[in-house]
Amino acid sequence: MHPLIAIGLFAGIASWLLSKEKEAKMPAVQREFENFHSAICFDEDDEKAKLREKRDTLVKALKANLGDDVPTFTNFNQGSYSMHTGVVPLDGNFDIDVGLIFNCDQDKYPDPVVLKKKVRDAVNTNFRTVLIRRPCVTVNYLSGGEVAYHVDLAVYSRDANGTLYLAKGKENSAEEHRIWEISDPKELTKLVCGAFSDSDELAQYRRCIRYLKRWRQWQFTGSGAPLSIALTVAALKWFKPSFNTSGKPVDLLAMLDWVNAMLHQFTYEYNQTDGTHQRLKVMLPVAPYSDLMAKRTAAQMKTFKEKLESLRDALSDAYDEELPEDACKLLKKQFGDDFKVPEKAQTAKTVSAAVISTGNSA
Repeated sequence: MHPLIAIGLFAGIASWLLSKEKEAKMPAVQREFENFHSAICFDEDDEKAKLREKRDTLVKALKANLGDDVPTFTNFNQGSYSMHTGVVPLDGNFDIDVGLIFNCDQDKYPDPVVLKKKVRDAVNTNFRTVLIRRPCVTVNYLSGGEVAYHVDLAVYSRDANGTLYLAKGKENSAEEHRIWEISDPKELTKLVCGAFSDSDELAQYRRCIRYLKRWRQWQFTGSGAPLSIALTVAALKWFKPSFNTSGKPVDLLAMLDWVNAMLHQFTYEYNQTDGTHQRLKVMLPVAPYSDLMAKRTAAQMKTFKEKLESLRDALSDAYDEELPEDACKLLKKQFGDDFKVPEKAQTAKTVSAAVISTGNSA
């Protein structure tokens, strides 16, 4: 055998043995991650059916009530519902994002809020509260005095070239904040859904996005939390799948690598208001190519970075634990009560099997 071939073969075997050794030391928590995913995954037929029913009811109301002076429209699903990255909300307020593309250009409504008001008035009936927010019109459905579901209606116009523009602005917005902003929601959905051609890699990618979204819900209260879409785009940019030498997914390592990748993207920035501070930029990969983290203040960005560092440390410490139950105690503090800690009796057989399968001695 040629010496160079022998060296390459030896290096490959050494790398494989190192991987097997790392697997033997890692706690067997993949089952707990996947059980966690099952608990938080917004993929239940009954909830989706209810949201589809609300959407269809609103679309019918719009078509019936908008009036002949308003251009016709087509609708489509957007956001996490269409990207398959939805998470069960902690407050139980399920939502769906619906795009309404009106068959007119911006010149028909120089003030986009005028069209948003027409949309609001067309769906504003009993058992609903309707609010005009800056990016959309939100329809809330109440149950027992609490919001149980809401539908976000994003209003678009379309020019002769097929380019979409999003109606932005509220009723009391100043004129300069009432704008039509170029947008490409369908292309964004296409990019997110097509991030990986391998089905197992795509499934892990979606699971990890959901993990981080639930982490966001658990770790942040009030304003300042990163936008969910920012976390999704961060995955599109920096997430790398992780599988063991047997081809099985390792969500713990995938999350650790992804969080590390995000932390490495923070850069120092200076402005007169905040001085020198660190920021993470998550640039939208489609028009208008904006920074999805731009509205976070320096203080909010600092908090976000510190919480990411705490998550990284917990993932790293969990990786170093020998027993699954000890690893899961660390992870539960980050991801919340839906991340279950197994009993020792439940994990004993799993740990023994993992050690035996490696063929390595202690």
